[in-house]
Amino acid sequence: MTTRRTKQPTNNDQPANESSMIMSKFNTVYRHSVLDILTHYADIPTDPNPDNNPLSTKNPTDPLNSEISYVTQSLLNHKNPISNIKIKSIDFKEIAISFNHPLAEMEIIKPIPFSTPATSWKDVELKIIMMSKESALARDLSNLRVSGISYPTSAFNLILIMIVFLLPFGYFYPNLLYDSFFANYLPWMLTLKSYHNYIFYATLLIHTIEFYILLIPRIKLYRVPLDYAIEWAFLTLLDGYQSIKRFDKYVLTISPDDVYYDFTNTEYFL
Repeated sequence: MTTRRTKQPTNNDQPANESSMIMSKFNTVYRHSVLDILTHYADIPTDPNPDNNPLSTKNPTDPLNSEISYVTQSLLNHKNPISNIKIKSIDFKEIAISFNHPLAEMEIIKPIPFSTPATSWKDVELKIIMMSKESALARDLSNLRVSGISYPTSAFNLILIMIVFLLPFGYFYPNLLYDSFFANYLPWMLTLKSYHNYIFYATLLIHTIEFYILLIPRIKLYRVPLDYAIEWAFLTLLDGYQSIKRFDKYVLTISPDDVYYDFTNTEYFL
């Protein structure tokens, strides 16, 4: 992601920069929360994870990385897509979320008031974070989005993965693995030759079960983007529950508000 440096704000343009930064962050990094807030507080259903929706279409003019969210009902109670969902404005009393609906020629703006007026821009940040958490919880989702990967680095993980790689190799080339390699370097491994296929099938079955039962619910809960979901799936099929443990540890590292929610100027403005 390109980083753009911005000038230091003066006292006159500080409020504009504060609101712009909050909108920029929520319209890019935390855009899933904007959809949650629109659904929970305005009763306008949206796709909770448009990135991973294979039915989503692309609109090159959509400012939210050309994502379109599908609703389950529209003004006429039938399926229609709404697009360009974003925070339009923020002040101390409310946020306004705008979107386009195919049945309306003009942009629709939905004001969502805070429960109590904010007293500062920091208070605005805290209120929107709270709304994001409540909205995600109402959808049985996490307000955190895992857009990263944690690769195996420990000696145990690397040895485990090497062993897993040997299983399909020994399945297709048993003589090469056992009679050529193990017979010369690890003769005690020859006792496993007659059980190799059973070990291979059992490992594949266990890791597949762990993928479906443990990883997929986490991918849905934390709305992991498709490219990262594929990587997590591949790692889980390699070392099984070790990848699940790394996933949970990764979530813990990003879960504190002061870690996950970053409103500094390290990202670009819209």
